[in-house]
Amino acid sequence: MESKKILTHDTLIASPLNLLANTLNDQTVPYRHAVLPASDTEIPPTWHHVYFPPRTPEDDLALDGYETDFFPPPPFVQRMWAGATLVWNTENPLRAGQQVTMATTLDKAEYRQQGRVGESVFVHLGKNISNNQGWSMKEERSLVYLTDQSISSGPTRSIRSNKKPSFSRTMTPSSILLFRYSALTFNSHMIHFDHTYATTQEHHPACLVHGPLSSTLMMGLLTSHIQSLDQKPKFRLFRYKCLLPLYVNQPLTLCGRESASDPKIYELWVVNHEGNLAVKGSVELA
Repeated sequence: MESKKILTHDTLIASPLNLLANTLNDQTVPYRHAVLPASDTEIPPTWHHVYFPPRTPEDDLALDGYETDFFPPPPFVQRMWAGATLVWNTENPLRAGQQVTMATTLDKAEYRQQGRVGESVFVHLGKNISNNQGWSMKEERSLVYLTDQSISSGPTRSIRSNKKPSFSRTMTPSSILLFRYSALTFNSHMIHFDHTYATTQEHHPACLVHGPLSSTLMMGLLTSHIQSLDQKPKFRLFRYKCLLPLYVNQPLTLCGRESASDPKIYELWVVNHEGNLAVKGSVELA
């Protein structure tokens, strides 16, 4: 697997950006409703997920609907999004209209016999994206593969959130939001849209909010805050971890605050409806 390299190509057309802006009802961009972004519009942070879709026929997908590239061997058959680290080249951002290439490789794989989620394999994929001017960004995507959850592994440990945000927003992710995001990213992972599968096969209380969607919501919160200060945000690095699942129709609170030690660093996190820390991250400004 370490020698495997997958090259994929795409064109950063305008329509998916407009559709994602409408999906999120994002007030930080001017291209909602029927307004398409102009050519050369900079791609907002984490919005690259609407490009480079998995071009995989249904027969080649795993049983949970996800693609099988870099899939570990059994018994690790159920996948969840564990987080990511994103680094941007601020001198060469992705822009609408560009022809782009993504090179995906296996950065590392870790077997964990004991952990918060029990026996598991963490797979870390490096995704370097380049345009005609060269390297633009890297996403190190972390996926965790678990053993069959039909064999009960007990409750997941939770962490109470005691941090005080300086800015926040509470929202309830709807089934329409999850459907639209799945469609835009061509994500057929069944835990996000198939209630029967999510509840009877993987024993969740409801369908799960996508890990990358939670990262986009956090970055949207921070972008809105910086814009409220009459500043133009420029991001260099974003790192986040998913600690607990977030579920459809359950309120969540997006939180953020400036680091006490460095004004260029922000802490971001998501609190679930029970007051537990679900996602935590940090952002470094350029």
